[in-house]
Amino acid sequence: MRLLVRRAGIGVGQLGVLLVLVFLLSLLLPGDAADVQNNTVLSAAQQEQARHLLGLDVAPVTRFLEWLGEAVRGDFGTSYANGASVGSVIAGPFLVTGLLAGLALLALVPVAVTAGFAAGLRPGSVTDRLITSISIGLDSVPDFVLAVLLVAVLSVRLDLLPATFLGADLPALLEQPEYLVLPLVVTVARVAAPLVRLVRAGVIEVADQPYIAQAQRLGISRFSLLARHMAPNALAPAMQELGRTGDGLLSGVLIVEAVFAVPGIATELIGAIGNRDAPVILAIVAITGVIAVVVNTAIDMAGYRLNPAAAAQVRI
Repeated sequence: MRLLVRRAGIGVGQLGVLLVLVFLLSLLLPGDAADVQNNTVLSAAQQEQARHLLGLDVAPVTRFLEWLGEAVRGDFGTSYANGASVGSVIAGPFLVTGLLAGLALLALVPVAVTAGFAAGLRPGSVTDRLITSISIGLDSVPDFVLAVLLVAVLSVRLDLLPATFLGADLPALLEQPEYLVLPLVVTVARVAAPLVRLVRAGVIEVADQPYIAQAQRLGISRFSLLARHMAPNALAPAMQELGRTGDGLLSGVLIVEAVFAVPGIATELIGAIGNRDAPVILAIVAITGVIAVVVNTAIDMAGYRLNPAAAAQVRI
């Protein structure tokens, strides 16, 4: 509980600072929503009227505080670009991004744990060297480079998988799962690479502990030895890293969306920045920030649960 309270407090503070910084940066962009959207069709007087209708003539601090007060109650305001509620604008893109991120997370943990145990249980073997080499190689290749390589080989040259999501919405993605293969491969490959090496290191360290040797002498089955005695201690460092990996997973999904033209939240955010649509920008940042805080807190809790000795040292 002490850990949860402390993490929640830190997360709220980080989210507040993030929103303030994003709002200030949006003010530094040239022009505002009235300028960008209507500069070719409206006169100067009409632009001022449009600016008044959008509330852009109000002091920035007042605009931000009013938006924040409404956002706390679940109302993210109205889009400057089309006059629709921000919630309706971002709902569809968030579902697409959530689908991609959720599937990537479901694949990430089994892949990292399986590969890490396979390498760590036989250190120095051909399997270990192969898995370690692949993970280091994937870790050194940027997301967009790996995506372009896979598209060039699997889509353009071999014509096995679609290269982009152009024209596909969420129902189309569910009906044609081949659209998800390349984005998932890129996302999981990059994020799983460091986790595999951490799991491997944890398995090697735990395997040399005296209690493992004693459990083997007592005739404990191999499955019980791995699941009940080795896994909790071997996975504790990896669970801590998974918190940071959660942020990497989110950023990786956004990069993948841009490369594969996925109609997710990254595409919506880029459009909102171009339109100087501050309510949409702030809503996207707020929701992704909350998700990052919740994921990191949950993973920290899981890591301390696997390592009660560390949890006992937590102080506020």
